[in-house]
Amino acid sequence: MDKDTLINRRLTGENSFQNNEEHEHGKHPNSLANLKPYEKGVSGNPGGRPVKYAKLKKALDKWADLELDYDWWDLPPKAARTLKDQVHWRIWHKARQGCNKSIEILAKLGCLDD
Repeated sequence: MDKDTLINRRLTGENSFQNNEEHEHGKHPNSLANLKPYEKGVSGNPGGRPVKYAKLKKALDKWADLELDYDWWDLPPKAARTLKDQVHWRIWHKARQGCNKSIEILAKLGCLDD
């Protein structure tokens, strides 16, 4: 469809939906008019995919470099005052004792990477 035809339709008030013209899927002139291509090298999603469990990883990293003396009672350190901190510490503690699930959590979140 050429430009003159589109201008004539607008002047006469004719809507393309009133017309019985068939268009191939995704090829309707109204849907193509809104498309603006991105420049080369520019992403349509500059932030990228959000990182899953980013806050949990940050909270677990807090306990990664903590040096503790051996504790016979398996009590969390005094720095773990809130229940949330105690849970994060416990994941590291259980991983240190060999709990595969805790080690897997830390590994998937990247807490064991340098």
